[in-house]
Amino acid sequence: MFRSVALVTLLLAMPCVLRAEAPPAWVQGDGLAPDDYPTGRYLTGYGLSSPGGTEAEQRRQALAMAQAALAASIRTRVTSDFTSRVTQKNQQMSKFAQNIVRTMADVELDGLDTTLVWADIKARVTYALAVLDKARTLQLLEDKLDRQARECTSSFDKAKVTGDAQGLLQARHLRESMEEGLLVRAVLGGSLGDLACPAKADIDRDLRRVLASRKGLDGYVATAALDLGSALPRGIRVLMDRVTYADTPFCGSLSAFLEQALAAELVTCGQVKIFDKATGRDAIREGGMDVDLSETLRSQAVVRGTCFELGDDVQLNLQVTAANGEELAAKTVKIAASIIRKAGLKLVPDNFEEAKKALEICDAQVQASKLKVKLALDRGDGGVYRRGEKLYLFLKSNMDCYVKVLYHQVNGTNVVVFPNQYHPDARIQKDRLYQIPPDDNSFDLEVMEPFGVEMVKVVACTDPIDMPAQAPALSTGLQAVKENLSTLLGHARGISLRKSETQYAESTAVVNTMAGMKQQ
Repeated sequence: MFRSVALVTLLLAMPCVLRAEAPPAWVQGDGLAPDDYPTGRYLTGYGLSSPGGTEAEQRRQALAMAQAALAASIRTRVTSDFTSRVTQKNQQMSKFAQNIVRTMADVELDGLDTTLVWADIKARVTYALAVLDKARTLQLLEDKLDRQARECTSSFDKAKVTGDAQGLLQARHLRESMEEGLLVRAVLGGSLGDLACPAKADIDRDLRRVLASRKGLDGYVATAALDLGSALPRGIRVLMDRVTYADTPFCGSLSAFLEQALAAELVTCGQVKIFDKATGRDAIREGGMDVDLSETLRSQAVVRGTCFELGDDVQLNLQVTAANGEELAAKTVKIAASIIRKAGLKLVPDNFEEAKKALEICDAQVQASKLKVKLALDRGDGGVYRRGEKLYLFLKSNMDCYVKVLYHQVNGTNVVVFPNQYHPDARIQKDRLYQIPPDDNSFDLEVMEPFGVEMVKVVACTDPIDMPAQAPALSTGLQAVKENLSTLLGHARGISLRKSETQYAESTAVVNTMAGMKQQ
């Protein structure tokens, strides 16, 4: 199956700068190509700078716009041509054709004939026209495809004999690059055709055989990433989200291992770009307060997984979903439970049962209210935090209100992380983003033993919230609450029943903590 093309990188020739007082015909015609560049032989892109700035700045801006317009023209032609060809030949592939625009692949395209630039001195703007010679570009592309075909064949033949996964991956990536080039070749006037080199299906068959031979969990992870990556456009920006247990938001050490290992293999096999979850904090502070971390980071796709116990096996269901909700890829893997135990990994956290009860208490229905409070973690709800890593949470409400932020630990204790001795005022202002801990280094929320499922619970009220008696301050300076979670929340929820005009709201997030991961 052909992969898609979305971004064209051009190598510019030196621009020809025109200084005549009267604008040339291509400026007067809003980018209409001059007679010297007939559309049958050339493609053009038109650019215009903003007024003001130096002459050099205007020229750079106009040229950049001309390049972008030319790239957009080629992209549109590739998409339209490929959609038409594929739909005519095989209706089952039309969905793939329709998804071309999501790709982020870079295709180098040589052959820019010239760029024309005209500066309007009075209006203080500069115009540019990028002109691509299709015949010359086509010949350069043919040469490149022939060279890649030879390299692909050589790499495949050697790696197939030696069982070299890297050599097979190199052949696979070359084949993908050629398929993109074939699309551009068809748009420029050549045939769609194919080249004398191994088919992608043949390469994948041998690559899967080699990857599956890896010991332990590595073989399962590598082949799963290969299958998922095969369905994704090269260069797509992906968030590797959680791999949870059954219908819970809880992660055992197996889930944490899979998250890291799958991300690494997707980069290698699928050539995708994996988001660093550490950037979630910056994304939220820049204005994103979406509950879903993938939305906050503006990822193009997200990988999620679920583990189930099936007797002597563990079933792993993986799914890649686009930002618009469309499923891009899915994979089901069955792993012998003995392999997981041998790797020293667990399907569920040690405090699984206690965490289920705590989450039921936190999720208990509260009376509907006009007050809404948002809670976000820097790694998303249910994010995985390892020993020594720091946790950041964010608050925002739609009304001025008083809040208490409780951290329910693995050992069952509840700690008040806001307000605290560093920020004693419990009142927060509407629509203002609050980060806990703040950037003043007054205190940290650092992950340490015991590990398991923990929770952050925010209670908010338009009236002050009185908490029951608190235990002595912890070493961090934060206060622990003596009451259990059920009693504590029961007391807080009773606030809204005292006055009819009182507004009350809650929000909960799950935190999965664990020790550092072992290398498998």
